[in-house]
Amino acid sequence: MVRTLLVVLADDLSTTAATLAHYTALGVRTVVRSENENIRRQAKELGVTHVETKDPYDLIEQYEPQVVVCDHNGPLRETKLAVYRTGIPAKLYLTATGGTTSVGASADQKQHDHYFRDLDRTNAPLPETDLFAGL
Repeated sequence: MVRTLLVVLADDLSTTAATLAHYTALGVRTVVRSENENIRRQAKELGVTHVETKDPYDLIEQYEPQVVVCDHNGPLRETKLAVYRTGIPAKLYLTATGGTTSVGASADQKQHDHYFRDLDRTNAPLPETDLFAGL
């Protein structure tokens, strides 16, 4: 099974940049969904494998991600509905200024992204440093 992370963004990549760099470096299939051309360009520069503008529901069905991250400014309602209706992702995270999940770009870098876990079908214990914990 291919590990896949779907990140849904509106207008700011900074809340997920360390996470995308981290998981891309680990060989995780990373998918960024944004209608913002600047975000799509920045995602490609980070090495994100797939950059899309499709509806979150269609992307979840196409890529079958285990983990979905949605920026608090992104299409949150649409993304949550897609996660719950498809039943495919095991976890849904929302970006946060602080939270119980923190992911860094690498062990020697101090940049971390913070998340609030909104859905977890794995019952992984908190706090987490890996969005794929329990999978």
